[in-house]
Amino acid sequence: MPSSRTSATGTAPDSAGLRLRHFLERFFQLRQHGDDAVFLARLQRLRAIQRQRLADTHADLLADQRLQPALTFLLDDVYGGQDLLPVATEIRRALPKALKLLPDRVMATSALALEAAILTQELDEALVRTLGERLDQPLDQAGYAEGYRDLGDDGARRQQITLVAELGPRLDRYIRSRTLQATFRLVRKPAHAAGFSNLYDFIDRSFRVMKPVPSVTALLERVAAREDAIMTRLFARHPFPFKDIP
Repeated sequence: MPSSRTSATGTAPDSAGLRLRHFLERFFQLRQHGDDAVFLARLQRLRAIQRQRLADTHADLLADQRLQPALTFLLDDVYGGQDLLPVATEIRRALPKALKLLPDRVMATSALALEAAILTQELDEALVRTLGERLDQPLDQAGYAEGYRDLGDDGARRQQITLVAELGPRLDRYIRSRTLQATFRLVRKPAHAAGFSNLYDFIDRSFRVMKPVPSVTALLERVAAREDAIMTRLFARHPFPFKDIP
């Protein structure tokens, strides 16, 4: 039976656990966990293409030394899913302990970040299936745009962008809270002893890289606005969907 206790945000503390379990199930159903070498090679090529596109689009933000670590974390850890498998495996194994030990709001933010990362990987895998053999050769912008439109599902794309924007206020609230930071540091050793060091270190790294950013909310809203503009251009068949994005 769900607990009636609520967190400071007004949501039941076990709701984060339910969300995490739901998205973990989706994560472990991804095709990338199989042994299809052709599919995995195509997925790797697509991710390289998209990461470079993201780096080009947000080059001005990446050039800012205060923002660069945070954006790199988003590109590699949240978008790219780097090291997500050990974190996900650990959460699945030790989630009840993590929910008891880590602050409720931290777990809720972790669930949101995991949702964004997994939705992104689902969309990537769907795009690989759509592009198919076209990924066996160098893919130009026109070919990428065609595959993007063929896949469709702008609802999932908009949800992906919304999730990224929603992370901003949560992260700002937590990294500016001395109480939360102190609480989080106190549970480092118990968290490692309880068997979820990868999860703890992932959250800790996100706090550290975001802390120098003057406003994580403003940064992620800017990133989301640019990505939304690009998505709109792609579906509208704009001749230069990635050029001159404000």
